[in-house]
Amino acid sequence: MGALCRYLPWGLPGMLKPFRLLRPSTVAEASRELARLGDEAKVYAGGVELLLLMRQGLTEAGWLIDVKDIPELGEMRSDAAALRIGACLTHRALERSREVAERAPLLAESERHVGNVRIRSQGTIGGNLCFADPHADPGTALLVHEASVTVAGADEQRETPLADFFRGMYDVDLREGEILTAVNVPPLPAGWGWAFQRFEQFYRPTLNVAAAAQADGGSVADVRLAVGCIGPKPVRLAELESRLRGAPLVDALRIAGESAAYLEETLEPVGDLLGSVEYKVHLTKVLIGRALQGAMHA
Repeated sequence: MGALCRYLPWGLPGMLKPFRLLRPSTVAEASRELARLGDEAKVYAGGVELLLLMRQGLTEAGWLIDVKDIPELGEMRSDAAALRIGACLTHRALERSREVAERAPLLAESERHVGNVRIRSQGTIGGNLCFADPHADPGTALLVHEASVTVAGADEQRETPLADFFRGMYDVDLREGEILTAVNVPPLPAGWGWAFQRFEQFYRPTLNVAAAAQADGGSVADVRLAVGCIGPKPVRLAELESRLRGAPLVDALRIAGESAAYLEETLEPVGDLLGSVEYKVHLTKVLIGRALQGAMHA
């Protein structure tokens, strides 16, 4: 393992304070160092969010543990059950991957909207999920794919549904010394359509909706819906899904349009500069309707 000290002036706006950089060669080695250093250390991959916060003085780290060169974190593997995406694969790589487009089309579409080309070329899927910024796109799409994540410590690893991994705003289920190593994305069921709807202001997503549906004539045989960006975390709308199953599309759209109370309770929308709670709930209903129609007609 190598260590690199960076010496930069203290207290200058937009400048990084000194830190040391570790470059482990295995997940186990990275995990041991993370556990040893505790709050002094942060995991570093693309660094898009982390370095910005450090420059702004909103977080500090005496050590950065650079995991980009750990081979398994940059690999993508596929079998019948799922597409396994290494945590250090960039948004740009996923956006351009034919395999992701075929096996996880909602993820591919959501990746196209992340930041800009520079951010997509630097930022990683693992970093995006671990940072848990409520204004992010991939998590919502992955919930509809019923994705899980693999996290590993020095001696063992575990797999947890992404829905449980997200605990709240900037809060995820990572225990001491654990690192997210992979995202496991099952394909949508055969014959299902999908759609991804998004609304943004000031280059930040105000709302995104991911939908997948199986049509039976003009009725909704089965459906998955997830919404992100208006509350503390992306959420699957399980209760609304159950109400839509078996309904003719025109009735399903009506049910979705009458779901304001349920959406407000489930999504916990936050009023801010991007809109009031009432505005965001109304917009959610509109985009759910569009996403549902898109998935049914795909």
